[in-house]
Amino acid sequence: MGDYVKILRSVLFYIWQFTYGLLQNLVGLITLAVYKSKGAESEWYHNALITYIDKKNFGGVSLGMFIFINKSREGDRLHDTRIHEYGHTVQSLVLGPLYLLVIGIPSVVWCNLPYFVKMRKFKDVSYYRAYCEGWANECGLFATKERFLTKELLERGRYGRPINPNRNKRKDIKGRRRNK
Repeated sequence: MGDYVKILRSVLFYIWQFTYGLLQNLVGLITLAVYKSKGAESEWYHNALITYIDKKNFGGVSLGMFIFINKSREGDRLHDTRIHEYGHTVQSLVLGPLYLLVIGIPSVVWCNLPYFVKMRKFKDVSYYRAYCEGWANECGLFATKERFLTKELLERGRYGRPINPNRNKRKDIKGRRRNK
């Protein structure tokens, strides 16, 4: 029965993405076709399609179920970028036609506008302080059930604050300290 539930969830995911989130998924599909024609490699990740592209000064972008990540990212950084970008995919599921307006445009502005780039660099403001980026981290962690590994995301991935600030202080039902 578990396989049927998994298949049903996948089918509903794709139906929802290509109806409620049609606009960003069409843009993502066109972008995928462009990069695939240039030989880009792809892999499936929690029903989303990650495509690795070679683009300087680029981290990643999510257009519905289509995720594009810089192929030079490796190890823990790649792992965390997958989770973060999948969080944007979840935002697409939630916001549907409003995704590009509520998440896409603010994210592009926050990432690329010279004023914000300088602010993050010289005032040591976390990239994840912006509501759209911090929320993507929260959504990605919830949906994938994975954990961030890089110091930046652990210390400043929750709207500029630690992801789980009291994690080592938590206790189980019987009052014992957790090992996680």
